[in-house]
Amino acid sequence: MDENTKGTFLLGIDVELAWGLVHRKKINLSEITRMCINARKALDGVLDLFERFQIPATWSILGHLILDHCERDNESELPHPDMPRPSYSWLKDDWYRYDPCTNLQKDPAWYGKDIVDRIVGYIKQSKLPHEIGCHSFSHQHFGDPGCGEELARTETKKCLELMNKEYGIIPRVFTFPRTYVGHIDVLKELGFVAFIDTPPKLYPCVNLEKSATNYVKTYLSLILQFLSYYLLFPPHVVTAEEPIPRLWSVKACLGYGKKPLIPLRLVTVKAKQGIDRAIREQKIFSMFAHLKEFGVDGFCRELEKVLAHVERRRAEGKLEVRTLSELLRVYAEDSTITGKEVHK
Repeated sequence: MDENTKGTFLLGIDVELAWGLVHRKKINLSEITRMCINARKALDGVLDLFERFQIPATWSILGHLILDHCERDNESELPHPDMPRPSYSWLKDDWYRYDPCTNLQKDPAWYGKDIVDRIVGYIKQSKLPHEIGCHSFSHQHFGDPGCGEELARTETKKCLELMNKEYGIIPRVFTFPRTYVGHIDVLKELGFVAFIDTPPKLYPCVNLEKSATNYVKTYLSLILQFLSYYLLFPPHVVTAEEPIPRLWSVKACLGYGKKPLIPLRLVTVKAKQGIDRAIREQKIFSMFAHLKEFGVDGFCRELEKVLAHVERRRAEGKLEVRTLSELLRVYAEDSTITGKEVHK
């Protein structure tokens, strides 16, 4: 990487709606539907913020949202019988148990072709170098032992096929559902050049091994992360890594959005701290948000404060704003990155 005296801000948007919650045993469908409807109403306002502050983003789109309807198989009565199923130790039901198998008009929390159409249309006409990434087809947990290699491959290929068929786009960057990283060799096989990696934790914990010690570590980590907002601890900042040749990763530093018992204004403070820390340490502050939270009360107002801070620091000559694939051009002189159009 060239010597660089600036920090870097990277913004990712996960476009998944209700599919981001399918791992839960119970969900409040009416509340989720309300959020997804509000997110649609707020989308144009967020896009206006990106244009006003000249902030490009990496939009990671879930394949199922490209559909405007789906149906159950007549014989098996299952949704998407062509898709392999996981064998998660914690899941007793079918992965698609919440899929309503209806249409966009009836269940806007599970179908999002209208949203994807708007995002793709906006990106194609915007002068900003936004890019589109892949977020799998149905939000499987790639890092869980119950997600085998063939499931990871099929999930990824299905999303790529839908993006290419509907929009003529082949994403080359990937965001793992729940940032649960696994099967990165599959990404390399399918032509990806970069992915968003698991966020650093305040306390290391091993999620895959279900032991008493690791439960304590996990909950201690969650408690410390909660307290970090009130004690004003700045978030991590990172550098890009190359876990396997010609496949790069950048760890997520902060999930921006509504959190239990934490006012959104404190998340805004932490985001500003991350930006300033990236400048001081000449590293990357990678922030991501979920589209379904765009309609949360105060979201656009608080996000505007973050983007205004980015604009000020950039105007001072201390900060760069890049998408994931743009960032890699700083780290690698590699034809597999620089020779492909990955954002429009």
